[in-house]
Formats: sequence, C-alpha cells, structure tokens
Amino acid sequence: MRCAFSTPSLLRAALAVALAIPSPAPAGGPLFVGGPSFGTEGQFIVWDTSTPVPYRIDGGPLSRTPSGIDVLSNAIGASRVQGMFQNWENVPTANIRFANAGAIQNVPPDFSDGDVSNVSEFASVADDCDAGNQNPIIFDADGSLFGSLIGDPSVIGFAGNCKIDGTTGRIVTAMAVLNGIFQDGVDSGNNFELSAAHFDEAFTHEFGHFVGLDHSQINVSILNGQFLACSADNLAGLPLMFPVLFCQARANAGLPMLSPDDLAWISRLYPETASGPGQTPFNSAYGTIRGTVFFSDGITHAQGVNVIARRVSDGISSNGDETKRITFSAVSGYRFTGRPGQSVTTNSPPSNLGSHDTQLIGVYEIPVTPGTYTVQVESIDPGFASGSSVGPVDPPIANPGMDEFWNTAESATDTPSLSSTVTVTVGQTVGNIDIILNGTPSRFDAFESADFWQPEPLPQWFRREASLRELLSV
Repeated sequence: MRCAFSTPSLLRAALAVALAIPSPAPAGGPLFVGGPSFGTEGQFIVWDTSTPVPYRIDGGPLSRTPSGIDVLSNAIGASRVQGMFQNWENVPTANIRFANAGAIQNVPPDFSDGDVSNVSEFASVADDCDAGNQNPIIFDADGSLFGSLIGDPSVIGFAGNCKIDGTTGRIVTAMAVLNGIFQDGVDSGNNFELSAAHFDEAFTHEFGHFVGLDHSQINVSILNGQFLACSADNLAGLPLMFPVLFCQARANAGLPMLSPDDLAWISRLYPETASGPGQTPFNSAYGTIRGTVFFSDGITHAQGVNVIARRVSDGISSNGDETKRITFSAVSGYRFTGRPGQSVTTNSPPSNLGSHDTQLIGVYEIPVTPGTYTVQVESIDPGFASGSSVGPVDPPIANPGMDEFWNTAESATDTPSLSSTVTVTVGQTVGNIDIILNGTPSRFDAFESADFWQPEPLPQWFRREASLRELLSV
C-alpha cells in the first residue's frame, strides 16, 4: 500500500468552484512564494501570527459505521484535530498558534444545521472559505460526502488554502476535510481502515499544507523497499511532509511526529524570536547552508534539483545513523517561479507567485541545526508531480547531471562520490556551497522552459490524500 498526496483531475473538477487561489511557486519548504505583483516578491506567503490561527469544527461525528452507528464522536474528532495542529504549534523554534473558534458558521440558505453532509452544504462552506470568512475543518463521517463529490468514498481527505491576500502576502483562510470511513473499524471491500496513528499522521501532514508547507524529499530510497519495512534510521529522517505515506507510523516506531526537516522548515516559515517556556529563538537553534546549483559550464543556474544536507556521524552517538536521521533539504531555485512565462517554447502565462528575479534561479537555502554536514544533489522522484510535487518544476525533471556530493574542488569533471564537509554554527549562514553538475549540456537550461506547465481545472497547490484504491494499484 502506497499513500500518495496527489490530486486526480476528477476531484479537482468537482471542487473547482470552491477554490480560487492563483497558481503557486511550490518549493521544498514553503508552498507559496510571493511574486512581482502578489505579496512580497521572493518572500514566503504565510499566516499572520499576531493572533492564533482560528479554525472551526464540523458539528457531526468524525466517524460513523455504514449502519449509522457513531464510532468517533464530534468531541473526539475535535480533540484529534487539536492534537494534529499541536504537533506544529509545539515546535519551540516556531511561532505559529491555533485556536478552535467553535462550530462552522452557518452559510444561508444551504448550510444551517451545523453538519456538512452533502454537496450543496460543502459548496456553501467552501465558498465562505473562499470569501475569507472562516477556516472549516469538515468531518465526512461515513465517506458519503466524497462519494457524492467524486463518486469514490475511499479518499482519505484533503487540505488547502482558500484565500490569500495578494497585497499583504498573508494566507487568509484554509480548509480541510477528513474522511472518517478510515476510522470506523470496518476494513472490507472499499471501506479501508487506517490505524489511528496513521490517520493522525496523514492529517498532520495535510495541516502542514494548511500552514503553508510544501513537500520535502529525503531518504527517497525507501520507495525501492518494501512497505512497512522502512529502517528506523530512514524513518527518523523521513519528513512527515514527504509526498507519500509509505512507512509504518512514526509513533509505532517510537519516533516523534515531526522529523528534523519538518521542524526546521516550520521554524523557517514562522521563526520564533522570543525566549521563554516552550520558546526558543530560531536564530539561536539553527544556521543555514546556502549555495547555487550550476550546469557544467559553471555559469547557467540549474532549477529544480533536490539538495540535501546530511549530518556527519560523530562516532559517539548511540542514536543510529546520523547521516540518515539528521537531514535537511531544499530545492534549487525554490524561491524562483515555476512558470516565468516566455514565448520561445510555449505561450503559457507567467505565474503571479514566485519571484521572477533571475538571480534566484538555482539558489538553495537549507536551515540546519549546528553541526558538520555533507551536501548532495539528486533528482526529484519522477512520481512526485501535481498534488505530490516537490519544488518549483512540476512535473519534475531528472537532475541534468549526475547525483553527486559537494566538495571544495567543485568542477564539471570531479568525482561525484567525493565529499567535503560544511560546519555550521547557530545563527550562521555558510554561503557559496555551490555545486557544478557533471556531464550536462553547456548552456540550455531545460528547467527554465515553461512548456512543462500544464493547465489544470484547479491550481496545483491543491493537496489531499489519494484514494487507497489508486494506491493499491501502484
């Protein structure tokens, strides 16, 4: 079983009326980056954190059996949602808070009973989210809502932003829908079941998108292994924001919900500046590795290459393989637009999100905890596209050179396995960790060609859990 965070066109078309965000510049870190005329160019688009982010809970139960017996009450559902949000709120180096603002507000004339249970009620509440009025968390207790929307109740759920203020560059509203059929205790036919740990993990991931986080790719070699056989070391470093739910639940392996990469990026998007109980200033806990990925000519910047910093094992720690457990990532050019717009290869329009500053093409910045690291580049997995995308190029393109490590004698002919180390202290940015790819074309940068953009019924920022029926066929 492989759980992917993709978005079939049928679901996108069914919900297109409800969602109206401009096309983003997705990145391995922030999901949204401001563009020349939307937000602040090159800056992350996030929530205003001067007050807690309010969300509103559906009035129905979280889960109900096919025979109509409530399995998980509304109170239990609200408590589970609170715990999912708290996974992000409790990060001491991140300044993001959430508050249950009560029940989903009525939207006359189609929604007035407190329980979103049919298409017209969903459309009304989603429209109200698009209007910037509330952040609904909807419980589809028995899968009937998904069945009505897309003809398939075996969709785990989805989350996404509804409205962004293009002037302030702030997320205004967002929503999520949780499918309780996966928690009804029944596991037969099309009624699949997830453990409570896996269900909460899936939606903590979705709430990561809710707050503005994109997917991250680390320890991607797990996809070549066997499901539920991920090693403890690989799982420890595997981001919760990895595009697919593939391994055993982190809680079942004795691991915290969030990996080092998740902790770093939620903190980078919402850096804590205060010191106090449960608060640690971001700059007193993290440093940054920064550089540019180049084609073999050493001049042309390469866009959309995954860059990973792996902690060098100190030979003392008894906590396993640190090179797999303590890992952080970013994608080259993650603040540059994924669709600059040009007429050479296509007439696709430019994106209004993502910087158009060409100096940011190929540039990466990785927040890391203090220590000594190697830095390596690799391809984004070709399956990570659309709703499962990582980085600004969607669908992804293979690393135009060889997967390789950075070393102090970088060149287009160096040994890919030769690595040098980078030592980072708190508050320090170690720059110019530039990687020159081996064996690429000398000038043409395919990563900047906008013909890789494919228009869809919905903007590609839309994220949700995929149908298990799809996943079992992978």
